[in-house]
Amino acid sequence: MDDQNAPIQSLLLHGTVIAEADIPAYRDVLKVLRAADVTLAFTTGFHVALSDMGLGDSQDAACDLDSAREFGMVLTFGGDGTVLETAGMLAGRPIPVLGINTGRLGFLSHLPMPDAARVLPSILEGAYKVEQRAMLEVDFPHVELGSNLRALNEITVHRRDVASMIRVSVSRNGVFINRYWSDGLIVSTPTGSTAYSLSCGGPIIHPDSNAIVLNPIAPHNLYDRPVVIPLEGTLEIEAEGRDDHLMLTIDTRSYKVAAPARFEVRPAERPFLLVQLPGVDFIETVRRKLHLGLDAREGHSMEGGQETGHHPR
Repeated sequence: MDDQNAPIQSLLLHGTVIAEADIPAYRDVLKVLRAADVTLAFTTGFHVALSDMGLGDSQDAACDLDSAREFGMVLTFGGDGTVLETAGMLAGRPIPVLGINTGRLGFLSHLPMPDAARVLPSILEGAYKVEQRAMLEVDFPHVELGSNLRALNEITVHRRDVASMIRVSVSRNGVFINRYWSDGLIVSTPTGSTAYSLSCGGPIIHPDSNAIVLNPIAPHNLYDRPVVIPLEGTLEIEAEGRDDHLMLTIDTRSYKVAAPARFEVRPAERPFLLVQLPGVDFIETVRRKLHLGLDAREGHSMEGGQETGHHPR
């Protein structure tokens, strides 16, 4: 979407733990937001956390993410995990989310907390862009896992407490793809390609790509490598092992399921709306956060096609 949008009329703030070192930055952010001409509310747990740190206000309203449909934007305070939690709880509602990073490495929560008070006024005026990020959903017949079965990063099935491998068979639209002997299998979105899948040797996928990654975890066969396939379609997955149960993870949520486990994975009906600052580029973000182009042997890197740093004498 464009970098200029209609001004924000209402905000819902969500977060978890507040570190004492971040209190001054929180105070600055809240001062800016409370002075702005917007309706402001906080999720219940975050409201309590702010009050415990002396940052609450008697006029603050508390509600749940389930009520987020009433707001023009959600601000999350924390790391990528907080954004993932928000994405799942919004359940496909078309509300843009801006992640304010109070931690270190963040691909989804990309606005650093120290910069938030300075940047937020322009965001409230509409100076931001919204990226549509594909989500996946799980259909687990005859098993009640609840209603929050959408993933922004990945869906994973893996062994539970035993050392032996499991067998995971995967088909797409009825066409057999592969049978993996491994510790498990990751089904990753482009957004999740820089998360768990990347640590298991998977490729980085641009979020505009209409694709997903099938990535086995510690496969027994050396020729089993990550496979990139189209996002559209239905994956039929069957997993079994020596244990009576397996683990199914949907982003940060884990479920114990009986083995053999049979379920389907397909694209969610609606994407997740991620707020980005004007000028932010995915490739540049990946290059900066993963130190791509940095040559530790020579102490210089490539930025914008130009070599920078110190040359060896």
